[in-house]
Amino acid sequence: MPKIIKILKRAFLILLVIFVIAGVLWLPYKSGAVPEWRIQIVGTDGHPVEGIDVNEEWLDPIEDGRTSVDIRQTDTQGFVAFPERPLHNRLAFGNSPYQPSAHIYMCRQGQYGQAFWDAKDNVMATSVELKKGACPFG
Repeated sequence: MPKIIKILKRAFLILLVIFVIAGVLWLPYKSGAVPEWRIQIVGTDGHPVEGIDVNEEWLDPIEDGRTSVDIRQTDTQGFVAFPERPLHNRLAFGNSPYQPSAHIYMCRQGQYGQAFWDAKDNVMATSVELKKGACPFG
């Protein structure tokens, strides 16, 4: 009987170690961020555009390649601000094939515009001048 208890204790400890290792491999950790982005939207007439919906898209590696979207409106001076977007990964995934990046786009009354940011270039546009034309973003 004591031999069976010893075997069961050992099996329990082995299972516990396996579950702890698996838990650590799947535990999310912060792996970077898309910085806060404040940008001014200017119409084709050269004036700030108030009240236009601006979309920000970004990719978080932990979400299996799905794109997240946030929609905000410009203020009276045509400015919109998007908060920092923390990105996450898991040890089980290894190094992420995705670099932190974001895309801002907007459409309104026959005008559209967009801007991109990625960690490699690390340059954020501070304004977007809308162009005339149909909205290419759907």
